[in-house]
Amino acid sequence: MREKVEKRARYRCEYCQAPQNICAYTFHLEHIVPRSKEGTDEPANLALACFFCNNSKSAHTTGIDPVTKKEVPLFHPRRDTWAEHFQWTRGLLEIRGLTACGRATVMRLKMNAPIRKEGRELWQMTGYWP
Repeated sequence: MREKVEKRARYRCEYCQAPQNICAYTFHLEHIVPRSKEGTDEPANLALACFFCNNSKSAHTTGIDPVTKKEVPLFHPRRDTWAEHFQWTRGLLEIRGLTACGRATVMRLKMNAPIRKEGRELWQMTGYWP
């Protein structure tokens, strides 16, 4: 099952797009809908996620949109299209949410934390990013 999820994700975190091959660890198989909320272990409910995204998401399925201040669903890798909800800014170092869902996901998953932007900069320097 892991291989199927990794291939489908193109070996990148399905939330922040970090490449697994240069992160020096195996990414997590993350439950999009957590088991605690009746999510299954089926491949359709699993996403490849880096430690930071998986740890920040935890059992959450919603977040607060910083623009509207409303609670909205987080990005769902099986139902949503990444490019409709996010875009790269600042030389591929920051992820900007384009929709309420995207903005809430960026905030909840701390996608632009300083350590994450530093990693992206180093990956660019090595030629592995994007």
